[in-house]
Amino acid sequence: MRNSMRRLAAAGALVLGLGLATACGGGSGGGDTSAAAPAPTTSAASGFPVTVTHKLGTTTIPSEPKRIVALGEVDQDTLLALGVQPVGMAELTGIQPDGLTPWTAPKISGTKPTLLKAGESGFSVEQIAALKPDLILAGGDYYIDKEYANLSRIAPTTAYQTGPAEDSWQSVARQVATAIGRPADGDKLVTDVEAKIASVKSDHPELTGKKFALTSVFPSGNIGVMKSDTDISVKLFNQFGLVLPDELKQLPGEGFAAELSMEKIEVLDVDLLLSHYNDDPATQKKIEDNKLFAGLDVVKRGSYVPLDLKWFWPLRTPTPLAIPYVVDQVVPAVAKAAKGA
Repeated sequence: MRNSMRRLAAAGALVLGLGLATACGGGSGGGDTSAAAPAPTTSAASGFPVTVTHKLGTTTIPSEPKRIVALGEVDQDTLLALGVQPVGMAELTGIQPDGLTPWTAPKISGTKPTLLKAGESGFSVEQIAALKPDLILAGGDYYIDKEYANLSRIAPTTAYQTGPAEDSWQSVARQVATAIGRPADGDKLVTDVEAKIASVKSDHPELTGKKFALTSVFPSGNIGVMKSDTDISVKLFNQFGLVLPDELKQLPGEGFAAELSMEKIEVLDVDLLLSHYNDDPATQKKIEDNKLFAGLDVVKRGSYVPLDLKWFWPLRTPTPLAIPYVVDQVVPAVAKAAKGA
């Protein structure tokens, strides 16, 4: 996945099935791009050389990597969850001024990694090369197919296994752990995060069986709503015990989402409504003040949860760090709203 304004645009336009982001324009991010950039801290790795097979080929890592660049959110969050700090990682603008997120920032110690921005043509190969990496992790880089040949000349480079934005977070996490010689730690990390997800059903039984709608606003002012059980956010909510109603699944159109005019929003009158407004207070007020929206039973009884970007983003991009954040920060508010259903 990419790293900033593209995600904001995607959220606003409800290109939600992709959940991808990118910065506007290229250029360097914060941090030191020289060879003096921070070296990661890792526990002992073994079993090198390591071979990783992916959609774009086969990557061999000859020895334990010391200077890692991560170009995808699951890639970098897996490293950080395993106690490995990359020398460079994707900048995630729009959430915090420092280009990090509330779930990654606590894992950064010492000198901050160089934050890499990407334009429409991808990340700057020159900036990545200046970091002198011995491994580039790009399992979550949406456009790695355009960058793979050049990046592979710099250092061993991984890529998605199935296709852009198609690999599960578990698959990418295990790929990362394998690439750094710690597959067992990767398996344990996945198991621990999956246990965190499973705990929601026991900790919040009020969610089980509740019908939900997850929406975001199009630039036109129309409301987009998720309609596919295969969408990554819908899958996560399903694991929490929530159910996507048949009425939403049957909405017309291809893809993960459908577009609703205000006159059609009665389909959103479900047990639990979650809405994102692209951090645009004026748009949020306009929607919430509309009589048709305010008149929905789900809104009147308080089973409506507005989502800011700090809550919406990790729902669209589950990672080993973002998912625990969702469970601890977002789920309690959702569960509270569900009690009124």
